Amino acid sequence: MSIRRRRRRSITAVPLGAALAALLLAAAPAAAQTRVVTMKGGPYTVGAYQVSLSGGRDPVRAPNLDGYITHMEADVVDVRTGKPVPIKRIMLHHIVFVNFGSKTFPRREPFYGDGEERAKMSLPPGYGYRVRAGDRWAWVWMLMNHRNRVDKVYIRYRMTVVTGESRTAVIPEAWDTSFGNQALVFDVPGGGRPGSLSLRRLTRTMPVSGRLVAGLGHVHGGAKDLTLSEPACGDRTIYRSSPTWGLPSNAFYQVRPVLHEPGPINMSQFQSQQGIPVAAGQPVALTSRYDNQYPHTRAMGLLLAYLAPDPSVTPARMCGALPTDVKVLRTRTPGRTRAPVRPIRIYDWGADGRAVEVTGPRGPLTRYAGDASVNVADFAFNRGNLSVPLGATVRWAFNGSVLHNVTLANGPEGFSSNRLIGGATFAKRFTRPGTYSFFCELHPVGMIQRIVVRRGS
Repeated sequence: MSIRRRRRRSITAVPLGAALAALLLAAAPAAAQTRVVTMKGGPYTVGAYQVSLSGGRDPVRAPNLDGYITHMEADVVDVRTGKPVPIKRIMLHHIVFVNFGSKTFPRREPFYGDGEERAKMSLPPGYGYRVRAGDRWAWVWMLMNHRNRVDKVYIRYRMTVVTGESRTAVIPEAWDTSFGNQALVFDVPGGGRPGSLSLRRLTRTMPVSGRLVAGLGHVHGGAKDLTLSEPACGDRTIYRSSPTWGLPSNAFYQVRPVLHEPGPINMSQFQSQQGIPVAAGQPVALTSRYDNQYPHTRAMGLLLAYLAPDPSVTPARMCGALPTDVKVLRTRTPGRTRAPVRPIRIYDWGADGRAVEVTGPRGPLTRYAGDASVNVADFAFNRGNLSVPLGATVRWAFNGSVLHNVTLANGPEGFSSNRLIGGATFAKRFTRPGTYSFFCELHPVGMIQRIVVRRGS
C-alpha cells in the first residue's frame, strides 16, 4: 500500500508561554489530511480467451484508517510494470466493493462499483463514505482475457481518504433490475419491432430521510438508459444515467475475437451538494430501458446512489423543488448516443491455437423428433449440433466439476442459463424457429453449440 499525504489545515499554538503552548498543542485535534491510498489485489491468472471470477465474498484489504472516502476508482495493471492493461489484452468487466464493517460497527453494504466504462466514485464537498480502522472488505469481479495466452494481472484501486475532519457520512443505496438474479444479470429476448423497448423496474423504500448527493449507473450492450424516479411525486424523474457508446475506432470495437456485446465507454453520473430530498419510507424506483429489437443476453441495470441523512426532509417536503446545483458528469471522449448493433459470433480453436470464427462446432447435425438433452462437461457440449422441431424443449445437464453456462450469441430469441455445476440442469422450450448459436460465457472459445429449430416436424 502506498499513501501520499497532502496537509490541508494545521493548528498553530498562540505563543503565551511554553507551558500554555504545550497544553494547547496537547489538546488540539489532529490536523485534517487528505491521503491518496493506492492498494491492489492479486496477481490473478486468466486462461487464454477465458473469464476469471472472484468468489462471492473474497476478502480484499481495506485502508485501515478512520476517515471518509471522497473519491475511488479501480483498474487492471501489469504485474511487472504496474501500468494499466489495455482492453484488447484483459478487461475488468465489472467489480463491486462490499464493506462488512468491524466487530464494533458491523454492516454489509456495497459502496462502490465499476464496469468496463471505468466509473468513479466522486462525492461533492462536505460529504464522504465513512471508513474505520478494522473494517473488513470483500469484492466481486470478472476479468476477461482477449488473447490466446494465459495472463496475470493485478487489480488496483485508489481512494482519496480525508482524516482528522468531520464530514456528512453518506449511505450507499443500490438498485438492481435483475431483482437479485445470479451475477445480477437478465436477458432481453429481442424480436420486437424497430424502436421497441424492454423495460424493467425495481422500487425501493428509503431507509432514512435525507438527500441523494451523487450517483452512478452500470449497463451492458443494447441499453438506452437508467432512470431514477419518485412514484409518490407523479413519478417524476430525479436522475437519468445515460450511456455513451464508443466510435467505431474505439478500442472496445477493435478487440478480436468479440467475446461479449461491448458495453458503453461511459455512463453519466450526477453530483449535488444540495442533494435531492427523499423521505424515510418513500418509494424510489429504478427503470432500465433496453432495445428489444435485437437479443441482449446477460444484461445489467445497476445504480448506486449516495444518501446523506437529513431529518429535516419530511414526507410533506419530499416532492419539493429539486436542487439547482446538479452537475452531470460525462466523458470528454467522443462517442455515440445510440448503442451500435454488434452481432456476437462463435469461435473455435484454430490449428495455431488462436480463435477462429465458425458457423458452428465440428461434427454432424443430429436430428430429433422431439425434446433433446445435452451433457455439459469437460469444457464441451457433448451434442454440438442439434435440430429440433418448434416447441421442443432442450435440457442441459452440467455434470462436470467446473462452472459453465449456456449463453445465446446469435439467434431469434435471447436467453442464458445461470452458471451451473455438479449435475444442475437448465431447460429451454423453443417457440421461435431459426438457427441459434451458443457459447459458455466463461469459456467462449471452443465451448460452442448450434441448434436449428424447425417449423415442421
